[in-house]
Amino acid sequence: MNRTRWGFDWGEFILGILFLVAAYGLFRSPKIGLTGLAIIFAVMALLSGLTTIAGYSKLREVTGVRANFALALGILDILIAVVFFFDMNSAIVTLGYLFALWFIIDSLERLIVANHLRRFGGGYFWISMVLDILTLIVGILLFVHPVLAALSLNGLIAIFFMIFGLNAIWIAFARSRG
Repeated sequence: MNRTRWGFDWGEFILGILFLVAAYGLFRSPKIGLTGLAIIFAVMALLSGLTTIAGYSKLREVTGVRANFALALGILDILIAVVFFFDMNSAIVTLGYLFALWFIIDSLERLIVANHLRRFGGGYFWISMVLDILTLIVGILLFVHPVLAALSLNGLIAIFFMIFGLNAIWIAFARSRG
């Protein structure tokens, strides 16, 4: 097995911090406008896609062809961000569903490639799996219950950002053990 040396993953760590800051902002200002949410979403989707693409080569060394799925979803993250940046009206109208799809896609991507965390210790793998499953559940709830999504979008998004951010930080530290 090829033993890629990860080292501390600063990109993942910074992404986690940014997600935690975004979560804090949403908890602190729950009345934030839909335009603000759309802009936050676009920025976070762009950062998530760029981080995924930046880590692609190392992830491919460790997970093989499964990393291609992560790469495709990273590109999809960037395309979603572009749509949000350049067609804000459509972004606002479809915000609940697009957030749900983004949460589901990113959670699935992390679940698919999480196996590489086993080499850093079983605890890292299992905690990451639990956090990814929680974010997947939030994404499914947003998609299946659009009324719930509309009524609690800020809170659910803040919770997703918090869990996703904590998991990104967790992964950054896990990779430093390899």
